[in-house]
Amino acid sequence: MSADYIDEELQIMEEDQSNSANIAAGIDIDDPISSLSLVPIESVQTGTSLQDVIELLNQKNMGCVTITDSSGDNTVGIFTERDILRRVIAKDLDLGKELIDNYMTKNPELLTEDDPIAFALNRMSDGGYRHIPITRNGKVKFMLSVKDIVDQIAFTYRKKILNLPPNLKQTTSQYGG
Repeated sequence: MSADYIDEELQIMEEDQSNSANIAAGIDIDDPISSLSLVPIESVQTGTSLQDVIELLNQKNMGCVTITDSSGDNTVGIFTERDILRRVIAKDLDLGKELIDNYMTKNPELLTEDDPIAFALNRMSDGGYRHIPITRNGKVKFMLSVKDIVDQIAFTYRKKILNLPPNLKQTTSQYGG
């Protein structure tokens, strides 16, 4: 074993210890949404072109943005990758001329950072959402995705997940492949 390998392993162990101190008890679905690692929102104002919004999503490697009114204070919509697939693709649109206003989901449901994770999961499941804006003090500040919740669960239970033995008898035909 090289010294570099050992140093790298020690660094990973130290990071794991500092991260696990923040999540000492793991994750519980009754915990508030604020206990998750929330992602600050990216917003665009009404009147922004589809092309500019799609470029922003690509630049920031994000799955959605919120749309605000012209003052930038009030969230009036949300635009996601799914909206691109369902409302934009194959419609022969001039993305530079089309405005986000006509393709966003208007008046999205909002949750507060104090709502339980279970409530967020329920709303996402019932509504078919992958993303839901989260408010702090009445203003949309964060975006919560299903992936954020799954990542937190995977981190909390990483030792169990990483130590699962592979199922050597598993075949693709078991899954319709």
